[in-house]
Amino acid sequence: MSRFLVALTTLLLLGASSAHALVQRAYVSALTGNDSNTATNCQATAPCRWFAGAISVVSSGGEIVAMDSGAYGTVTITKSIAIVSAPGVYAGITVFSGDGIIIATAGIDVVLRGLTINGLGGDNGVHMSAGNSLTMQNCAITNFTTTGLYVSGSSRVRLLDSLLRGNGNGAYFLHGPRVLVSGSRFLDNTYIGLRGGASGAGVVTRVEVNRSEASGNTLNAGFYANADTGGRTEFNLKDSNASRNAHGVETNSDTGAALARVSNSLISGNTSDGLYAHGSGAKLVAAANRVTDNGVGLLQSSSATFQSTGDNTVTDNTTNFSGTIASLANM
Repeated sequence: MSRFLVALTTLLLLGASSAHALVQRAYVSALTGNDSNTATNCQATAPCRWFAGAISVVSSGGEIVAMDSGAYGTVTITKSIAIVSAPGVYAGITVFSGDGIIIATAGIDVVLRGLTINGLGGDNGVHMSAGNSLTMQNCAITNFTTTGLYVSGSSRVRLLDSLLRGNGNGAYFLHGPRVLVSGSRFLDNTYIGLRGGASGAGVVTRVEVNRSEASGNTLNAGFYANADTGGRTEFNLKDSNASRNAHGVETNSDTGAALARVSNSLISGNTSDGLYAHGSGAKLVAAANRVTDNGVGLLQSSSATFQSTGDNTVTDNTTNFSGTIASLANM
């Protein structure tokens, strides 16, 4: 009996210790943090040093707070959590190889707020291949060789008031996510500012963009929608700006369906074309835009569908119209 009581007491103590170890909020500090403080749950008075250390003591649905300015290291997120910086704090993640933040656990909800993620040889700033939702707000992702923000799969994504600059591609949403982008900028990426894509029968990617800018993405498009092998991409762009790219807004598909609706936006200074639809599965609908100072203003090719309402202003391009541009009643 005594052995049984000892064993039972030990189990209860271990259970209590385990429960105690998971807290709702943990703190990290570049000035005073030490990951040995996981033993006391990374409290504000005894913070941890790195995001990867602090995440081990936080319960699902909790948060990690960066208390002061500094670099906090790469992290793999396996539970629902928020990683945020205190007001006025620079919370950095420097990535020398691989990915800065990895999210690859089904069903989790992740919030990233106020983070600066910089690549010095890294592949992707944030890479999400599984999960229920991702919200990024007031973040900057810069200088990654492949993509700043790469999301693949049927998750919900909100990208708010953020900067993606100097990456191979700014953001790439692939294979079924539902995406809202608001107040964000995609600047000086090598290829594409923001891309939505889908591949495979029944796969639908939906991207809604408002009050955002894609500029200086010189080798390809500011905003780009494509689909293949039966996939479908729906891309809605409103109250935004596409300038100084190769293509301002492009939709491209031969073996799927890629639809882009562009309205109330400024499309200017793009070297090849402003609004471009290419391929038999591509469709672009333009309404109430100003399209000016591009190589070609509105361009349709290769059996694509291009519809333009009567309230677009298309002027002062090298060539204003090329291909078949169908008239559409104002939306």
